[in-house]
Formats: sequence, C-alpha cells, structure tokens
Amino acid sequence: MKTFTAVRFQFQFILSLSCILFNVVYGQTSTNIQQLYTDVFTTHQKAVIPNSNFSKPLEVTLKLFLLTITRFDEVDETLDTGVAILTTWNNDGISWNPSSYGNAESIVVPKTDIWTPNLVLLNSVETYEPLGGTNDNLGTVFYNGSSSIFLGDLLSSKCVANVYKFPFDTQTCVLSFVVWGSTIKDVTLTTDPYPVDVTYLIPNSDWTLQSYQGRTYLWGSFDILELSLTIKRAPLYYTIVVGCPTILFGLLNPLVFLLPVESGERVGLSMTVLLSFAIFLTMVQMAVPASSNPMSLLLVFMIVTIALSGIIVAVTIYISSLYYRDPQVNMNTIFKYFGSRRHKNKRLIVVVPELEKIEKENVKYSAEMNITWKDVCDGLDTYMMVISYCIIIFINCLLFIIVTV
Repeated sequence: MKTFTAVRFQFQFILSLSCILFNVVYGQTSTNIQQLYTDVFTTHQKAVIPNSNFSKPLEVTLKLFLLTITRFDEVDETLDTGVAILTTWNNDGISWNPSSYGNAESIVVPKTDIWTPNLVLLNSVETYEPLGGTNDNLGTVFYNGSSSIFLGDLLSSKCVANVYKFPFDTQTCVLSFVVWGSTIKDVTLTTDPYPVDVTYLIPNSDWTLQSYQGRTYLWGSFDILELSLTIKRAPLYYTIVVGCPTILFGLLNPLVFLLPVESGERVGLSMTVLLSFAIFLTMVQMAVPASSNPMSLLLVFMIVTIALSGIIVAVTIYISSLYYRDPQVNMNTIFKYFGSRRHKNKRLIVVVPELEKIEKENVKYSAEMNITWKDVCDGLDTYMMVISYCIIIFINCLLFIIVTV
C-alpha cells in the first residue's frame, strides 16, 4: 500500500511539474498578444515587399489543397474546382523576442495587416481577381518573420477538352498562378515538395483524379506556377444511355432482309428504324460533347450507323422493285449469279438412255433451271444481311479497341 502511494505521489509530482513547464512556455495572456500586436504592427509597412535584400527576389512557396472537382464543361472547355492554397514566405520586416511576450512564438492577424502576395489565376475564364477575393482571411506570423496564409476560392479555369475517346476519355487541365504586378526581380514562386494535397478532396461522381504535378516556368518577366491535374470520366452512364442503344439500333437494321417481300413490311420496318435512330440522335445530342477538334469517335460511329441505315432503306426499296419486275425482262449475268446462289448445292440427275448416263450425270441444276426475279431477291437479301452485319461488327470492334486502349 505504501509503495502504491509513493508511486502515485511521484506521478502527480511529474504531472504538476509538466503543467508548470508548459505554462511557462505557452503561458502568454491576451495582454501579451495585444502588446505584441501594438509593438510589431504599429510601424509595419504592409505596402512594401518584405525583403531585406532587394538584390534577390522574395521567394514565395505555394501548396494547393484540392477540395472539390465541381464540374468540367466540354463545350465551354472550363474546369470548376474548389481549392485552398497555402502561401508561405519570409517577412523580414517582422520579428520579436518570444520571451518578452509570454513566449508567444506566433500571432494570427487579418491579411489586411500584413503584406500578402497578390495571387491571380492566369487562365481564369472570369475576371482576374486576387485569390480569396474580399474574404477576411487570416494570416499567421512567427517570431522569426516566417509568414503563411490560406487562400480559399472557387476557380473556373480554361481547359482544352479532348473528347476523342468519349466516354472513356481523360482530361488534363492546368491551373496557372502568377503574382500579379510583381516581376521575377521582385517575387519568385516555388512549389512545396508535395505541391498538391488531396487529403480533403470530396469525390465527384463523374470524374476521378488520376494524377497531378506542379512546376514553375518563366513567362516573359513573370514567374508562373503551373499545377497540372489529370481527371478521368466515369463512363458507365454514357455507355448505357448512349452507347448501348446505338449498338442495338445497328444490330436491328439488317434484320429487315429476313422479312419476305410479300409481307409488305420491309420498307416500313427499315424506315421506322432509320427514323427512330434519328430521333434518338436528337435526344442524346446534349449528352455527346459538341467538339470538332477532335470529334468524338462515338459521334462518328453514330453518323456511320445512321448512314448505313439509310443505305439499307435504299437497298430494301430496290430489292422490292426487283421482286415485282416483269419476268420477261432480260436478266444480266450479275443478277443470274445472285439468283443461282440459292440453288448452288442442288444437282439434277437427267434421265437418259443407259449408254449416255455416265456422260450426263451430275449436271448442275442451276444451269438447266429457269432463274426468276424471286431467286435474285432471295440471293441479294442473303448477301446484304451478311455484308451489313460484317460492317457493323467490324465498326463496333474497332470503336471498342480504340477507346479502351
């Protein structure tokens, strides 16, 4: 029992001693902070770049925290993002001795009380306003002059869209920042070792962030910080709503050649498919990006499919006209070829005297029979259906290979 009491007393003593030490280090009061603010910022010239040696530019370090990917508009070619930018620099005009102010090593002040870099999004599609706008952002200043401030804003930047592989496309957009009005002789921009932080990124249902990187480059007499973001589209919605119906319309078209001409529904069915596809194109025209440089492969596929549907309508009408053609009209070699295909496997055994049987057997039926226009139409139907499906399957496979590679 005595041992437990002694240990308990020692623990309480150590805890009390720790509290005393921490109070000594961080025991500043509001009076200390107010006095620090009065002493440091009364004579501070916030309009002057805080650089003690103007033979070298002031170095400003940026780190971007990506919060949201709000929207990407392919038509207007704009990317809307929500970001917070941590800006860090050294303010040579501010310093103090922490022991004189209750060991206060830092102070939080409004951005209007200190010099801050006038950061502007260079490729903005709106006005060139400083990041953060008129928000009352707060900056942190340390006793050695090291300063930092978080600038949060919703950015709308220009981003050239590439919808060639839509809806399996990826877009690479850049955010270019410049200290407006300050040349490279005054201020230089550098990136943090980890220039983009996505810890607080809110996921977007349409786009996912694939990669990001940062770099600086010289643009005239200005230092530019460029942050590159690569985003990938979620293709499921457009695949189901646009891709699958387009493929089904294409596969439905050649089935018109299976209908008998006597039914009188061949031309009606082919026209119905063509008009249905045209109406479908009107419905989805807002979903497919209206860009021609480069044009979306899916849009090219839809145009080819509707063109093939129009050809099928024309061929169907022509075959129907052949079916009702006068039997007395002479038939050329091409028509005879299509008509003979129907009976290519049939043979006729001609009944002749016994002495001539060996010479006359295995005579082709197609050579002796009378080929009609109905035979020609049946042969054309078979060939056209096979050719149509071959074209459609080839186009579908080609599209799939290109957009997924």
